[in-house]
Amino acid sequence: MTKLWNAMRTRRVLAIVIGVLLVGGIGTSAAVFVPGLVGPAQPAKAANVGTPPGATPGGFTEFSSQQAGFALSYPTAWSKLAAKDPQVLLLVSQGPQDSFLVRALELPEPVTAQQLPAAKQVTDQIVASNKTAKMITEPKQIELGGLPGFFYFYSFQDPTTGQEGAHSHFFLFNGKTMLSLVFQSLPKDHFASTAPTFDQITSSFHVLKK
Repeated sequence: MTKLWNAMRTRRVLAIVIGVLLVGGIGTSAAVFVPGLVGPAQPAKAANVGTPPGATPGGFTEFSSQQAGFALSYPTAWSKLAAKDPQVLLLVSQGPQDSFLVRALELPEPVTAQQLPAAKQVTDQIVASNKTAKMITEPKQIELGGLPGFFYFYSFQDPTTGQEGAHSHFFLFNGKTMLSLVFQSLPKDHFASTAPTFDQITSSFHVLKK
């Protein structure tokens, strides 16, 4: 009976979350406001050689959010932009090609490891809300900075320029908070040259102590 109740509650919570996301326009087509390709083709692995976990690499600036419970670092030379969406905590870009954002959404219930398979219904629908999205690799269940989540790597068509770009998209669950890390570059072929920088950003991600 307990398992049945938990399953019903999870489905109800996910239905609410999906409704909030899609009605609010939080699809990948509007995820990044600056043209660009994004992050690594695989989840980042210790890209900051010689940099202790949680330390800010040279030439990088740390960003932290106590409310969302995380911190990460991005290149100091990149421009920090103002986002109209209050759920976007950080939006930075390197010219018109590369950009990166972090979005935080508060969920009605915390997502635990046991609920990840059900939570993937939400992340699948967010990615699928961009009708031009085409998977480059299969979605993967990951752990980044100690948080469980999912990784998506896909191409998309930029609605303004018509160019094909790529998104490297991480969904992470920190209790009731769902974090989206979206890396983007245009055109798609530009990805390879920027991937090492995206690796450094993702590998700098860590959870703040409460």
